[in-house]
Amino acid sequence: MLVDVTIHETRDISVLSVKKVPGGVSFRDAVTEWREGGKTARLQYDPDRELMPKDGVIHGQLEVHYDVQRALDAGDIQIEDGYFVHFFAPIDLQFTPKHITFLIDTSQSMLGHKLVQVKDALRHILTDLNAGDTFNIIHFSSASYKLGTMRYTGTAVRKAKKFINSLHARGGTNINDGLRASFEQENNMGAEGVRPHIIIMLTDGQATVGFKHPETILKNVRERNKERASIFCLGFGKEADMNLLERIAHQNQGSARKIYEDADAAEQLKGFYQELSTPLLLDVQFSYSDDAVQMNSLSSTHFYNYFQGTELVVTGQTELDNLSGIKANITGQGRNGHFFMGVTGWNTVNPPDKHLLSHLHLAPTPKNFIERLWAFLKVKDLLNEVKAAKGNHEKTSAQRKALKIALEHHFVTPLTSLVVVQPDQENCKDYEDDDEEEEKEEEGTLDQTAITKADDNSSLSDSLDTQDSVVRTFDPASIQVVSNDEDWHSVDYEQASQEKSHYAISAWGGSSANHPSVVLLMITMILLASIFSSQTSGLRVHLPGK
Repeated sequence: MLVDVTIHETRDISVLSVKKVPGGVSFRDAVTEWREGGKTARLQYDPDRELMPKDGVIHGQLEVHYDVQRALDAGDIQIEDGYFVHFFAPIDLQFTPKHITFLIDTSQSMLGHKLVQVKDALRHILTDLNAGDTFNIIHFSSASYKLGTMRYTGTAVRKAKKFINSLHARGGTNINDGLRASFEQENNMGAEGVRPHIIIMLTDGQATVGFKHPETILKNVRERNKERASIFCLGFGKEADMNLLERIAHQNQGSARKIYEDADAAEQLKGFYQELSTPLLLDVQFSYSDDAVQMNSLSSTHFYNYFQGTELVVTGQTELDNLSGIKANITGQGRNGHFFMGVTGWNTVNPPDKHLLSHLHLAPTPKNFIERLWAFLKVKDLLNEVKAAKGNHEKTSAQRKALKIALEHHFVTPLTSLVVVQPDQENCKDYEDDDEEEEKEEEGTLDQTAITKADDNSSLSDSLDTQDSVVRTFDPASIQVVSNDEDWHSVDYEQASQEKSHYAISAWGGSSANHPSVVLLMITMILLASIFSSQTSGLRVHLPGK
């Protein structure tokens, strides 16, 4: 096994470190890293075969952290074919002390390894708070219980660890009451200027006690969150109600993430906290000169939080072909009050040299990369608006805009599906002629001989091989991204499906009349496809109508 990582940046790379390697500490020596100039870093993970487990499986992640040389400036801007992208990530800003609430589900379903991992992560996070932070721990099951707001000190951490060690899993899941408790806590957040309130909520299930309807929970959160706390939601395992968690987060200046039940779940929790650990700016707003930028084309220009180690990105459309005409103002709230940066000049960003890319075995950046980046961020913003929508009109409007951009740029989203269309009759003509001859040859044998299990497998294997040869002749245009609406398919596709449906059956090894098991298999596949397509929003493969 070999993992080869190449990083090429527009600024000099200042930091490169390997945080995790598959296999753990004993495989650290399998990593080699080197630099090729200031802007390029190379890294290889090449484990010794002698150290490989007998089954050949190495568990874990390869995690590489890097950063580039930054300054207290407005960042970089690039323009290409009528689109621009602005990257903003200043340094040398003082961190802002925060109040953080850990809202932990301790219902019966958290019993065992899950709660053990959560406790381990919390104990580690407590030692990683910043000077001046305040914190609280609330756990909820059928009811909620608080540690109480504490300033970060050694004594407070020891008391909090005792509270964590006392947690036990019992009862149901009262999400509404847990959130209520997180808004009703004593604090002196306003005593030292700006102090953001960050709530990290972790749950592994759905609301089973108290208010259970999602709309009621969302309404209660909106009414109670007077101080505009940012809520970040973690869904632990496959039973978590991610739809509700995403809506809570997006309506309250946060985000949601799934934590997978695995050996490194505690590391996933620690990593998520690390991203939020050091807020630098609040309520960051970008504004651009309207004579240079199409204002209605801009992706999100308002960011409630800017954390250390992250980057804010704004894209939009412009009629300019150079940087000099774009002027911007960036405002926000920092530790010492109001933050303002007026920008009239930009860093020049040159595209990577083609000879260097060839030397590094890297593909050149696609010509329409910035346009696709714009489309990606616009769709992402609009889907967040859908989750945060308070009414059907607002939700439908955002969905329509997102669907239009997704279809124009061929993005698979929760509103679209990837559909593989069978080749047209012309492509299948030679195959069908061959198939008819094979059917005639097989009919006599199949009418006289019972089909054994081995024969079934052989026939299926042969038919799949034949299908594969047809698949290889597919025109790329036969892979389409379509809307998930019921009337998504066009008349052409319906007609084509009807014309080709007999091909789909015959490809499974001759006349279905002579293969009752094949008919049953096809029906089973269609039923499974129906179930699958009703349960997933990201990817659907539609079988022909018959």
